Amino acid sequence: MKRKVILYFMIIIILTLSLVMAVFWGAMTKYYYQGIANTFEQHVETIHPRWANEMELTSDRIKDFSDFIIKSFAFDGAELQLLNRDGELIQSSTGFYENISYPVDSNLFSSYSPYYEKEELEQTEEKILATYIPLILDGKVIGVLRYSTSLTETDLLIQSLLGYGILLCLGVAAIVFLVALQLAQSIVKPFNEIIQFTETMAKGHFEKRIKEEYPDELGEMSKTLNYMADEIVKTDQLKNDFISSISHELRTPLTGIKGWAEMLESPQGLTEKEINFGLRMINSESDRLIKLVEDLLNFSRYESNRIELHPTKFAYATLVEEVALQMQSKANEKNISMKLNTAPVSIYADVDKIRQVLLNTLENAIKFSPHDSEIVIKQYELNGKAICMIRDEGIGIKEEQLQHIMNSFYKADVKSVGAGLGLAISRTIILKHGGTIEVNSAYGKGTEVCIELPLKSSLE
Repeated sequence: MKRKVILYFMIIIILTLSLVMAVFWGAMTKYYYQGIANTFEQHVETIHPRWANEMELTSDRIKDFSDFIIKSFAFDGAELQLLNRDGELIQSSTGFYENISYPVDSNLFSSYSPYYEKEELEQTEEKILATYIPLILDGKVIGVLRYSTSLTETDLLIQSLLGYGILLCLGVAAIVFLVALQLAQSIVKPFNEIIQFTETMAKGHFEKRIKEEYPDELGEMSKTLNYMADEIVKTDQLKNDFISSISHELRTPLTGIKGWAEMLESPQGLTEKEINFGLRMINSESDRLIKLVEDLLNFSRYESNRIELHPTKFAYATLVEEVALQMQSKANEKNISMKLNTAPVSIYADVDKIRQVLLNTLENAIKFSPHDSEIVIKQYELNGKAICMIRDEGIGIKEEQLQHIMNSFYKADVKSVGAGLGLAISRTIILKHGGTIEVNSAYGKGTEVCIELPLKSSLE
């Protein structure tokens, strides 16, 4: 990667310097060529006023005065040729030439603007610069002055300047190469460290962390990787806690079932009361196992998004009252009184799934409430939402545990019965209905669960 970064930098700088040198060469060429042409033009403008007043001349008689014109406008170091309006040679400062003509730009006669052309001598192949200047008399072009001079020295000067420019560009390229080397190192080094860190993570070492002082996106990537490592550690710990918890939850009822099954296999010495108690224990522990397996299956379905909702419109207050009545017997075992306050509200949802959420919430409230306490259930409508609030006077949840209470397999009290899936499943059900579930708690004072469901669900 380091080589590629340097290569890309060098390609960019070489292309940039090549473009600069091309522009520099074009600018130098135009500057010197235009300077030569301007020199001839200024020479003509200096002589023309004196020359025009010394003689009377027309375009028809230009040939008769060609010798005088050549001598008047001659320039040292350049050949001067006098052309008529058709570009035919009349006389040259080096002698007479017959049947020689040059293409003259027609704009010369309309705009009176001189111009120059780079040409090549047929005999010597020498490069020359030919400057065409209109010979104006009384506002009319009566002929053309053609100055030609060798470009050998000028081209050598341009090439010399171009050589200096190339040397300067090579110096700049060398400096850029060193800068690119350092820059590539500064870019590639963090990437290599991040790659090594990910390779370490791939081997299962999630306890290590990468520094987050890298700039911009690399710093964000480092933070993301560290966050991912933290989450993996948490997930791994959750897995271990789940295995430990589920093993305990499975072993306890299985131990009771196996123990009573062995005793009932040889019932000699057991009273009828003991036999009936054993059968009830086997039945109770079997129900406990079935509920645990059902929770695991339900959790698996929700996590894989394989659960299907069957929404219908129903009276929410009636459902809340039915759930409270269903859990009344468990509340009576601890002498817990339930205060119920409902309002007539109809919602569109899966009644069985919402029943499951309410049962789980109320069951938790009863399980963690002390004897002779009170549970308040309020169901009402507010701002287009059906709200059910269940508040108990139980042991409450510590603040540091509250943020994890909705996580799968998490239990605030590790000694409590269950796999820690109830709230996780409840949250998934409520979210699928477009609602929210919120748990507020004060440790040692009680817990309040607030369930909000939209009156007009997207399911409808």
